[in-house]
Amino acid sequence: MKQKRANREHLKVLEGKGTDVRRTAGAGKKNIYYLLLFLSLFLLIQILCGWIWGSAGQDTINTVLASEGTTDVSFSAGGIITFSEKVVLAPCSGFVCYEVTGGERVPVGKELASITDFPLIKADSEESESSDSEYLQRVKDWLLGETEEEPINFFPANSKEVKIVAPLPGLVHLKMDGFEIFGPNSRFPYLTPEEFAEKGIEEKLLSSGERVLRSTPLLKLIDNYYWYFSAVLLPELGRLLPESQQENKLFFSFAPDIPVQGRKVESRERDDGTLEITWCIDRELPGLYEQRWDNAEIVYKKLEGALIPKSALVQKEDKKGVYVVEKGLINFREVIVLTERENDYLVRNLEVYERVVTKPENVREGESFFW
Repeated sequence: MKQKRANREHLKVLEGKGTDVRRTAGAGKKNIYYLLLFLSLFLLIQILCGWIWGSAGQDTINTVLASEGTTDVSFSAGGIITFSEKVVLAPCSGFVCYEVTGGERVPVGKELASITDFPLIKADSEESESSDSEYLQRVKDWLLGETEEEPINFFPANSKEVKIVAPLPGLVHLKMDGFEIFGPNSRFPYLTPEEFAEKGIEEKLLSSGERVLRSTPLLKLIDNYYWYFSAVLLPELGRLLPESQQENKLFFSFAPDIPVQGRKVESRERDDGTLEITWCIDRELPGLYEQRWDNAEIVYKKLEGALIPKSALVQKEDKKGVYVVEKGLINFREVIVLTERENDYLVRNLEVYERVVTKPENVREGESFFW
């Protein structure tokens, strides 16, 4: 016991050390907090700088998405337009008076015209009481050209009248040009531009009051549901149209903005290799019935690719291409130009929806691009 007490007398108590340890631990936590705050602010500044740089960069690095595009490939050819036309002839000689106008569609049995022995004169109360001698004198004056008054809408009591009615429904056309004999009910005409120019076309148009002979063509009725285009193609053009291709898109010069679909109804090769071909078309075009010879653009194939603005195309050494953004980097991509449009190129070797640089002068290959 005495020895243990002696040992305790040699022990000393150190005061204040525990308080210092607690203060050191608190200071360490504060340092970690400031460090995390600093890192957060640093990352935030980096993000803001990247956003500001990217926004500013949009003014100099413009991009668009390549879009899907198609274009028609065609050649031009001249040909003759025909219809299913029924020519109405005069059943007898006399003076014709039309009851219809050009462009009017008529049903079966509709009165088209009449033919009388004497020309028609205007009717009024005084003329209705005129004697036969006065009437004949007026007719004589008109036939001799001594009066300019055109006789219409009056029949003398002894004048014979023959009415002409529509034998079938159709569109009335008063002009005749000699090509009415051609069409689906007979045969199709095949003339080269030189042959058509040599043959020429001579239109004839009658009007009310004119004298006609028996079998004179008075008018024609057109079946306006279908029409036909017949052309003679040079051998190199004919080879562009395979036999398996039964339809073609066509654009006609009198309505160049309206495409029509033509179905082949006749195709044969001449001894010299030229191709005679006729298409049947079922869409009406403005001014169609005034046409006989016309030039058409015949589409024989369709090209598919990606559309890019003209400004995006660059020449790099001997290659044509565009700069695209791939995984944040600017890369050069060689392309094949298929055709040119007003503001775009249709190209191959570029995927649709790839991001293309529209101002290639502002970038260089391998450059990073931040969005």
